[in-house]
Amino acid sequence: MVDHPPVLRDENVLVIPDPWLEHLIPRRGGLVPMPGTEPRAEAHATVRENLEAARTVVRDVLEHPGTVAELAEAGLAYLKDEATPLGAAVVARVETMARLKSRYADDADWTDFLVVEHGLSFAARTFAEIEGIWVWGDGGMTVDDEDPGYVLRGTDDLVHAHWVPRDAGLRMRALLAVADDDARAAAVEALAGLRTDPVKRLITSFLMPERTDWVDESCEEPPRRQNYTTSAGARLLWWSLSTAEQVERLGDWAVLGSGEWSPDVLYTVVDGLGEAAAPVLARSLDGDAEPKDRRRIVDALARIPGDEAFQIMGGRLDKVNVLPAMEAMIERFPVRALRILPELTTGTSKRSALAAGLLNAHLEARPGLVETVELNARTRAALDALRAKRAAEAPEDKVPKTLRKGAKKGAPEWAPPAAMPQILLRGREHALPAAATGHLVEELGKASPRRAPAQRLKDALDALDPGSLAEFGWSLFERWRVSGEATRIGWALAQLSWTGDDETARRLGGMARSWPGQDGIQLPLKALDVLAGIGTDVAVMQLHLVAEKARPKRLKKKAGRLLREVADDRGLTMDQLGDRIVPDFGLDADGGMTLDYGPRSFRVGFDERLKPVVFDGKGTLRKSLPKPGAKDDPEAAPAAHRAFTGLKKDVRTVAADQILRMERAMAEQRRWTTEDFRRLFVRHPLLWHLVRRMVWLHDGDGTTAFRIAEDRTFADVNDEALTLPESGEVRIAHPVHLGVRVTAWSKVFADYEILQPFPQLGRPVHAFTDEERAGNRLDRVVDIEVGVGKVLGLERRGWTRGTPEDAGVQHCLVRPVAGRTVVLDVSPGFPVMSPAEWPEQTLGLVSIAESKASDLRASEATFGELDDVDASELLLTLQMLADSADAT
Repeated sequence: MVDHPPVLRDENVLVIPDPWLEHLIPRRGGLVPMPGTEPRAEAHATVRENLEAARTVVRDVLEHPGTVAELAEAGLAYLKDEATPLGAAVVARVETMARLKSRYADDADWTDFLVVEHGLSFAARTFAEIEGIWVWGDGGMTVDDEDPGYVLRGTDDLVHAHWVPRDAGLRMRALLAVADDDARAAAVEALAGLRTDPVKRLITSFLMPERTDWVDESCEEPPRRQNYTTSAGARLLWWSLSTAEQVERLGDWAVLGSGEWSPDVLYTVVDGLGEAAAPVLARSLDGDAEPKDRRRIVDALARIPGDEAFQIMGGRLDKVNVLPAMEAMIERFPVRALRILPELTTGTSKRSALAAGLLNAHLEARPGLVETVELNARTRAALDALRAKRAAEAPEDKVPKTLRKGAKKGAPEWAPPAAMPQILLRGREHALPAAATGHLVEELGKASPRRAPAQRLKDALDALDPGSLAEFGWSLFERWRVSGEATRIGWALAQLSWTGDDETARRLGGMARSWPGQDGIQLPLKALDVLAGIGTDVAVMQLHLVAEKARPKRLKKKAGRLLREVADDRGLTMDQLGDRIVPDFGLDADGGMTLDYGPRSFRVGFDERLKPVVFDGKGTLRKSLPKPGAKDDPEAAPAAHRAFTGLKKDVRTVAADQILRMERAMAEQRRWTTEDFRRLFVRHPLLWHLVRRMVWLHDGDGTTAFRIAEDRTFADVNDEALTLPESGEVRIAHPVHLGVRVTAWSKVFADYEILQPFPQLGRPVHAFTDEERAGNRLDRVVDIEVGVGKVLGLERRGWTRGTPEDAGVQHCLVRPVAGRTVVLDVSPGFPVMSPAEWPEQTLGLVSIAESKASDLRASEATFGELDDVDASELLLTLQMLADSADAT
């Protein structure tokens, strides 16, 4: 049969490909023609011979005291030529197991023997009985001369994968399928009276699936799924389905499970149900099928005619293996693709972008198809919009020289240029031609994350529009991910370090931070190399966020190492690097953003926690940004709303970290030059919303406290203008430094209604007692029980877990302070592989030692060596831990 039919074929016909035929379970009246089937005379002779040879052992089994009397009587009668279907079933089961020595033994020759010997109806009734018969011996389900075993009735409603779901049962179904009308009617009558329990109803439904009323009944009581043998019953039901109503009756059961993704089930479901198979395969595709099974499922789904199957595929374009199957589906159903693909291109999701690429490739491959198909106005409008977005291809003299020559290999099959976003030349008037795009992809195949491209390629990349190049590179990466063709992580990821921009970095960083665990971790690990290769401040910020927030330890560790390498390359400390990589997120010089809706506009600012706030055109604070309305500009308003949504998401990723970083800078008494203070904080569009809410100190000829006013000038505690000297250093004031002036500064901030991002003016100040200052032990938190999350939370404040001891458990937290190391003992501690395993921790002694001491608990250092700020912050941390215990 034709696998890729011509364009003008009937797109509502299911075409079964030749490779499926050997796997299909045939049915009467099915799509696959049934060959003539006659019982095999040679099989009859073979069974006669085998049964005569096994007569003694069969008799021994039937005469065993453990054999059920009814079964023994029926089997022995059969050996005497007093045949009943039950007797035939007993003898067939015992003889086959005795000969083949397997509990799963079946023999299709017996099927032909029964038909020749007793007729079609008798044989069918035998199969209705046989699954309820077990042969059991001292060695299990076996039969041999030394352990003949005995025959039992099945004790539950399961199908045990012995005869009916195997070769013998499939042969029985095939013979029934080709029987003439009279023989079939007789078989129906014979089987109808045996439908007395769920197993027999299921078996008779399988043998004659054209009896949809029987199958309907089985759908009301589908077989249980517990292990391999119970899945045999599920296969029987799958092989029997033929209507959409049956799928609806099955409800949540109608999802192919493990053991049911095999070609015989999958292809027979499609053959039997046709278009109604689409939702079944969709649910199965969304499950946990293995890669080879996923490929089989999407290939089957892509062959089903009907709009539902096409839309199901389109809705899963971003899932692995779906994209190449969808391309084949478009080949099979080109007119349907032309009708439905435009609907799938709307929006900004990854799926809509992939759909747009497929549609463009479809139009280029069949330029005359649009004129021959009747399309509604909305579809034609979508097609026109797609065409309008496409830029004209650049003339040859404008194409970079490196990309003009023909490519040896061009783009891979999973990334055809026509289906990819266009790459625009600088100026955005012309697009790179398809041949040049193919050559570029070939050159990108040489990419390495930490290596710059060859100069000739770099010159070509520099001639392209950076934004469209980045979008093309990301599309290339995404198509590689979903193609299902990739077996290793290589150039498709590495090329992002050559094509990527800040948005690429944000996407990679988000992917790495959200990675769920260790499985398949090579992709996010290598993505970190790409971030380092991109190297912009935003990319470095993403490395920082991964080091802080990613779950897998391997990711955090590698991101931290790459950050140190970047800092070394720039000649900076890690803290200095952190100051320089905070993105401005496109905010204007005033630290905000204007959102233009056309007839109205809104202004975005930020509160003390860097949460965006919105003001209307009159300066009135709103609860949120309104959605675009009917009177707003249809293009500008949605774009502005999307920009705000993206801004909220972007700032949320860094807000808490920046606030904590400022608080730690105060506690650790970091200092900046006046020039760096102005450049990195006062003039930074985002951070200035934090720094203007703090009191600062300038150290020069003396120490002066000041704040940053709304106009970015400086003022003292009396609200007098202050000129900041260019020499000297700036630091965040700690209340210890301000002393009694805290009250005056608090009044200033209250008068201006300035809320602080973290406790500064209202921060509690603590001090050691004289006894504590003279010693190296603190017992303030001894024996206090605290939740493990609160204790591990100290890691974000500069503490680290100690060296693992017995059984890999860490029993303390340590923190460097002023050239010393402070140690907090905890019990039972933190297992290295699962630090939060024990939910409660008991706090112990706090000690101080020289940082290089071999034994941190045997040191002559004292707490009196800490200055007042270090002392206050340490004691504040301990007090917060104690308070968290009281709160619970």
